[in-house]
Formats: sequence, C-alpha cells, structure tokens
Amino acid sequence: MVDSWHAFRALPLWLQAWVALILMPANAAGLLFLDTFSGRAISLALVLVVIANVALMLYHRGMNRDMSVVHLLAWLPLEILLLGALGGVWGDDTLSRPVWALTVTVVMVNAISLFFDLIDAWRWWHGERMTLHPKHH
Repeated sequence: MVDSWHAFRALPLWLQAWVALILMPANAAGLLFLDTFSGRAISLALVLVVIANVALMLYHRGMNRDMSVVHLLAWLPLEILLLGALGGVWGDDTLSRPVWALTVTVVMVNAISLFFDLIDAWRWWHGERMTLHPKHH
C-alpha cells in the first residue's frame, strides 16, 4: 500500500486534488444515505470500485490504467440507475433535497471522471499498460 500511496502522490497535483477532494468525498457521501435508493446504489458502486482498485494497486504495486476499466464497469450502470432515480423511473417515490443534491452531484462528478476513464481505458486496451510506481514521478 505504501508504494500505491507514493504512486498516487506522483500524479499531477490537480488529479490528486480531484480524487481526494471531489471524487472520493462525493461518492463516499452515499454512505450517509443508506436508507435511500441513491445512497445504496452509490455506496455499492463505491465499495466495488475501492475493493477492485485496491486489489489492482496491490497487484501492480502502483497505479495502472486498468483501474479505469473498473470505473467504467461500476459507474456506467450507476449513472443509469441515478438518472433513472432522478427521472422517477425507479427508486424512492420522492427525493428529499439532500438526496436529490447528492444524486445530481454524483452523476456530474462521475460523468467527468468517466470521460477521463474512457480515455485511460482506451489507452490501456491499446497496450499502454505501464504502471506508475513511486520512482516514476
């Protein structure tokens, strides 16, 4: 895990800030709303992403573009579920203001992240599989 932490710290500062201050907190906020459809969906996706990506970081002893594939597999279905919840297709009958705000925030934040994940997954699929190790900064 120490190697993975150092690899994370070797990322550009803007990316570290994005992950630590926006991406993770927005998704982790779902844990505060486990009594709602959106909260459970966000929390489940978060747990799946964390477990899979920690396993990949331990395996690679750093960060690899294959982590973006995990985001695609978890967050694309999550986006569909959350958009359906916002549209009243499924989930809670009504969304309280905090749940609505959480749902909209996670949809927007994860959509931005998925844009970058699509690029990284494409690059990984086409052979760019170097792992960022602490010594690669």
